[in-house]
Amino acid sequence: MHIQKKQLLGFGGLALVAGITAVAYNLPTSATSAGGDVDVVVQVYNTNFETKIQSPLDGDKFTDGVITFKEIHSKANNVKYYLTHIGENGEPDVTYELTDYEVNGDLVSGTTTFNLDLDNYGGFGTYKFTSVITSSDGRTGEDSVKFQYVSMDTPDDDAKEDEEGNVDIEVCYAAGTKILTMEIYDKSGKLVATLTDYIVKNPETGGCETIRIKVDDLDLDSGDYDIVIKSYDNYDKTGEPTGTITIHLGYTKPESPNVPDTGALLSSLNISRSDFLITGLIGFTAISLIALFVIKRANKKQ
Repeated sequence: MHIQKKQLLGFGGLALVAGITAVAYNLPTSATSAGGDVDVVVQVYNTNFETKIQSPLDGDKFTDGVITFKEIHSKANNVKYYLTHIGENGEPDVTYELTDYEVNGDLVSGTTTFNLDLDNYGGFGTYKFTSVITSSDGRTGEDSVKFQYVSMDTPDDDAKEDEEGNVDIEVCYAAGTKILTMEIYDKSGKLVATLTDYIVKNPETGGCETIRIKVDDLDLDSGDYDIVIKSYDNYDKTGEPTGTITIHLGYTKPESPNVPDTGALLSSLNISRSDFLITGLIGFTAISLIALFVIKRANKKQ
């Protein structure tokens, strides 16, 4: 009789522990956190006569033509801003004085922030943004940055294939882009594959999308390749491309055909870990109740 009571207590304890574990596992992170992160921004101005551009940063590259400009100045009586479009030859071709944002005062320290649509200042290309400050005694100081407004860009300078032989490339494109063409060249510059044209999803606003290339289907030899992607602002692909990017691909040809992955039962059934845990808990509880019922009936017979 004592053994049977111990068995009952044992089953009950296991069920209790399993229940507590399941509840704790599925609690939201915020429910178990004692506090949260709070961003506190404190702007500190220099005590010296100075101007410093905060945005954009030198070397930035944008596919969105609406740019936020931010500058901090200290102990200035006048602050002027200039935007210069630089031509393909590297020389400035036009400079705009942004008089709408000029600052005047007596030993002014502060921050100037404004937005500009670069399509109104020359469109795609390289730009130089300059801030110039002047003191009451005629001293001057300045800061400047160079950045680019491009029709297409990617963070994936090197493409990598996954276990299934696919290569995913993230491409960001500007508003007005309609179609992307993709070609693959070997290290000698020979064209080895022309891929299907990619129609972008948001031609009116621009955006970022991931393009999947099934490299194993292209019958390439192992080696180094360049994926060249060009953007066009028309579906006929007439005229010069609006942009070009080149992505390196180091490809290793599989020794044998890919075998379909028949494992990964949970992923193939689309069952989450929490659903699986709850299902297991229900099954464990049901088995425990059946065991308790059997033990109780055995006690009555005795």
